[in-house]
Amino acid sequence: GRVAAWKHHHGVGALKMWLSKNGCDLNTATGYTKVVDQVRGLKDPPRLIVVDTLHRFLKGDENSAQDVKTMLDACSGLMREFKCSVALVHHTGVNEEAQHRARGSSAWRGALDIEISIVPGKNSSPMQIVQRKTKDAELAPPIFAELQQVVIPGWYDEDGQEVTSAVVIETAAPVSVKKDSKLDVHRKTFE
Repeated sequence: GRVAAWKHHHGVGALKMWLSKNGCDLNTATGYTKVVDQVRGLKDPPRLIVVDTLHRFLKGDENSAQDVKTMLDACSGLMREFKCSVALVHHTGVNEEAQHRARGSSAWRGALDIEISIVPGKNSSPMQIVQRKTKDAELAPPIFAELQQVVIPGWYDEDGQEVTSAVVIETAAPVSVKKDSKLDVHRKTFE
């Protein structure tokens, strides 16, 4: 549904895109071979392989540096084999102080060329797309975005209602209003 909504919103017909409906243990010999065989069977070689989500494709523990290494080795193998990039989609920690970083071992961050996180908006502010790490360049400024509901033409649910999905739309940065300090509040009281 998300792909159909994106295509409709942007007026795009066909995409050179292949989606797998199932995850596999990419960091095992069997899983890696299965992925390589399927990708080799595509008409055009990929420019980007997206592992979404990391949890669905990782055998082992995301907190274990040893298991992280096997997954990163598998991703490096795909990059060499197909001369493409690999993007890992992963989740942040649950508590407030872990919202700025990926769950699990610090080995993930250490091995990545670029790390980008999606920060949910608060109080009707837009979400932010924030670059947290880059190996060979300056960090890019945040991008602000919102989700826009899109009706998918010709798609209906079991009740005959139109099916909708969402697309990400870039938006302007929110206007920040400087909050008065306690001193400013008291000063205004006497003005």
